Amino acid sequence: MVQLKPKHTRIKHDIPLTGQERVLQVLTLIVFLWGIVYLVAQWTDLPATVPAHYNGKGEIDRWGSKWELAILPAIAIILSAGLSVLSRFPHLYNYPVTITEENAVKQYSLARKMVIWMNLEIQVLFCYIEWTSVQAALGKSEGMWMWSIPILLVVLMGTLVVYIIRAFRSK
Repeated sequence: MVQLKPKHTRIKHDIPLTGQERVLQVLTLIVFLWGIVYLVAQWTDLPATVPAHYNGKGEIDRWGSKWELAILPAIAIILSAGLSVLSRFPHLYNYPVTITEENAVKQYSLARKMVIWMNLEIQVLFCYIEWTSVQAALGKSEGMWMWSIPILLVVLMGTLVVYIIRAFRSK
């Protein structure tokens, strides 16, 4: 039997969370819980059909059962849990720079912070979609603001770009 050896094994470091990372994790939890509480609070007022999809202009292009709104928090918790677990194993990430003993702690910290920021941003995105859908279902809006999703996606990509720049500067 042939045993495959990894090309290189990265050094593992136990890097404690910074205060900023803890605050971001708490904010992520608050945003997620707000989305759940908001949906539960509005549930009895929701009609049987609610917006289930939006086109590129933010217009509602499909209606579905109000139970479809429960899919958003379910996906959000799965993504958040996955990103939270992933943030604990930065030595397994792919990096834009070579990881050495000298830069490992800095690179791992930068990458973990990026994952934690993106987790918060994704939770905000899901809460926004949920809030918008509830508002439209209640007749308080006609859909999403056309630029909302592109802006949130630019924020996500911006986080990634900022991380890559910092990673190269800290190599």
